[in-house]
Amino acid sequence: MRLLLCWLTLLFVTGCGEPAEQATADPSAPALRKIILQTDWYAQPEHGGFYQAQLSGYYEAAGLDVEIRPGANINNVPQMVATNRIQFAVGTSDNLLMAISRGIPLLALFPYFQHDPQCVMFHKESGIETLEDLDGRTVMLNPGAAYVQYLQKTLGIRLQLVPLDYSLTRFLADPTFVQQCFVTSEPYFVAQQGVEAGVLPLSSSGFDPYRILYTNAEFAAANPELVRAFLDASARGWMTYIESDGSAVHERLAALNPQQTPEFMAFTKQAMSDNDLIAGSGGEAFGRFDRERLITHLGHLEALDLLDSTVAIDEAFGFQYLPERFAPE
Repeated sequence: MRLLLCWLTLLFVTGCGEPAEQATADPSAPALRKIILQTDWYAQPEHGGFYQAQLSGYYEAAGLDVEIRPGANINNVPQMVATNRIQFAVGTSDNLLMAISRGIPLLALFPYFQHDPQCVMFHKESGIETLEDLDGRTVMLNPGAAYVQYLQKTLGIRLQLVPLDYSLTRFLADPTFVQQCFVTSEPYFVAQQGVEAGVLPLSSSGFDPYRILYTNAEFAAANPELVRAFLDASARGWMTYIESDGSAVHERLAALNPQQTPEFMAFTKQAMSDNDLIAGSGGEAFGRFDRERLITHLGHLEALDLLDSTVAIDEAFGFQYLPERFAPE
């Protein structure tokens, strides 16, 4: 994992754009800008860098009072960002591009994961070695996800789909059953039940979205220094988290979400490293978009007829807000 060791001086917010709520009670202290970051699940190590930035004071040093708001299965987050009810959220680049094609004024900002943790999970004795081995099998997946259409329409893999219900009951009971999982989560729980699972990253199909921070495009244009400061502090939080043992963040996560035990969080953090989710592999690097990969990604969505209108890469991705060290080559 290539870690970036040279950090820029954090930017301080100058208060451009519409006034935000003041978050400090001390009238002699500099006013902080109150912003909300909405995550896509309960507090967990997959969001660890953001909590690290909060705990380490990186957001405060950047002039920001950041509320990290956890949530699960909240379908209207893009609309909440588009209507300025929240300022930042996390998601996947494919879902964001589809939303933008429908006229929702969103902007991708920063790839905190080079690859999506989504995988298919199977029993080791099932004989599955590649995604093509799923052909004709019963698989529990999110039927509305773009990668399902890619597997079936582009790769020609015939799937007997069972809608994802997030339960492990059927998987544990049926050695032939296959289901969607996060490589950072479900394999741990089935191992606790004595089942050795194999996993295949869905990104290995060729359909390979980033996990990203995004915002409202108009908000970013009105508050460029705030956005840059938030991204810089968030990136610094991620680097601190992955270079440490994560104990400070894990203590905070356990307080917010008691299901996060020390052993489970250690597994998740190690899985993020082992699977190159944060730093990527080959020519990839933490925090950096690859323009050619984005063009290919957009082409896949177009070929699957998942875009309602034409989307331009330079309009959908806010490269100009990235710290210079993360500028795409």
